[in-house]
Amino acid sequence: MRSQGELEQIPQEVVKQISELETRIMTDIVERIRKNGFSSASSDWQITRLQQLGESDQNIQKMIRQALGDIDVSLDKIFSDTVYEEYYGHARSYKLFGREQIPFEQNTQLQELIGGIRQQTGDTFRNMTNSMGFAIKDPVSGKITYSPLMKFYQDTLDAAMWDLFSGGFDFNTILNRTVSRMTTSGIRWIDYDSGNRNRVDVAARRAILTGFRQIQGKINEQVAQELETDRYEVSAHVGARPTHQPWQGRVYTMQQLIEICGLGDIDGLHGINCYHDYQAFPPGSIRTYTDEQLEQMMREENTPKSYGEKKCTTYEALQKQRYMERCMRKTRQEIKLLKSGEAPEQEIILKKAKYQGQLQKYSEFSKAMGLPEQMKRAYQDGLRGKFTPTKTELKKIDPPILKNAAGKDIIEVKRVTLTGNPNSITQLTGKKGGIERNYYDENGRQYKQISNNDHGNAKRHPYGNKGEHAHDYVYKDDKLIDRPARELTENERKENLDIL
Repeated sequence: MRSQGELEQIPQEVVKQISELETRIMTDIVERIRKNGFSSASSDWQITRLQQLGESDQNIQKMIRQALGDIDVSLDKIFSDTVYEEYYGHARSYKLFGREQIPFEQNTQLQELIGGIRQQTGDTFRNMTNSMGFAIKDPVSGKITYSPLMKFYQDTLDAAMWDLFSGGFDFNTILNRTVSRMTTSGIRWIDYDSGNRNRVDVAARRAILTGFRQIQGKINEQVAQELETDRYEVSAHVGARPTHQPWQGRVYTMQQLIEICGLGDIDGLHGINCYHDYQAFPPGSIRTYTDEQLEQMMREENTPKSYGEKKCTTYEALQKQRYMERCMRKTRQEIKLLKSGEAPEQEIILKKAKYQGQLQKYSEFSKAMGLPEQMKRAYQDGLRGKFTPTKTELKKIDPPILKNAAGKDIIEVKRVTLTGNPNSITQLTGKKGGIERNYYDENGRQYKQISNNDHGNAKRHPYGNKGEHAHDYVYKDDKLIDRPARELTENERKENLDIL
């Protein structure tokens, strides 16, 4: 049976190719805004508008044709080489039970299935590239609408040019707004038949694994029939979703696979985002895991581990890892697009600093949860280049000059703001010697403040030995609505022992 890691690797080349297409399209939009915003062409926008949109449409169609050509080559490899490996992965079972396996090329029934699914998967990608667009969130109502690719392109350029002509916004504001909207949405596959609107990389992975799983299931059933058994062992893997934990690693009949494991259901075995597999289990076979081992695995994975103030089970930790990887891919895209748009150097450096903070936080979280880092997921965008700041670049932003008791860098400031460098800590020293330390998240928004005194109001801050306390910052619709006070945690005391 294939491991989770092996299954995840199957669609990676195509996911990389579709991600590169996404970035090329976004880059085309940004470069078009830059050329019109920084040249005399901006004053002629209304005259050249249709011509420029036509050129962009041609460019994008060319990009799509090139991507589809590359994807076709990758699909051929998956549905020939990878399926071939899958088929002969059962050779040992045939040999062990004294049976002869039909040569792959002579398995007519399987070859017909492979051909049909290969064609269907190719058609899915052609439909996908013809129905792409962006998900746009209305800043007032919060409602999300879906805009077809060229309509988004046209509307974005029209809005950018209008803002430049009217003087309502400067070029850098328009560039940042456009980059943020595109990377937050990502290019989506707008499937009008089903109503689904998935990011193209997610849709690509799902399309390939769906086809591969169908072939894999057929092979499994053929093997079981030829080995004269109706029993199958289901694989087990770390971090299985809670609804899959009870049945993983055990042996079932085909009917039980359907009734207990949900084979054929969207949320069951071989369903969406399921990395479990099953294979024939003839009489005399030995299980990979005993019931006792599976129960122990389940107890360990469902016992939460701590990271700062949060506790996560293994499944929750893996979901958090996936979220952090998506955030890193978003930041990498932003850096690439800001460079293409020739944004000010300081903005690019700050975005790189944000990415460096995300990397550090990801590493710390993975270590605390006892999970291996999966940086290949962050790099699946196919982007090349350096995305962390160099030492020279870091010197161009406010350098930290202090360290706390835990050895973390502290930036000394003269006033406190709700925004700062991503994943940073600042320190403000009052006229009477009181110290406030301010914590900023990966997006540069303040989420906590720690004070080593009671601000001269012991009644409102009856905490600690000298009134030392923490404020947690609560936001709604990006506005600060509360900052409740509380006692310092044990970890916060250790980290700030130098000022307590």
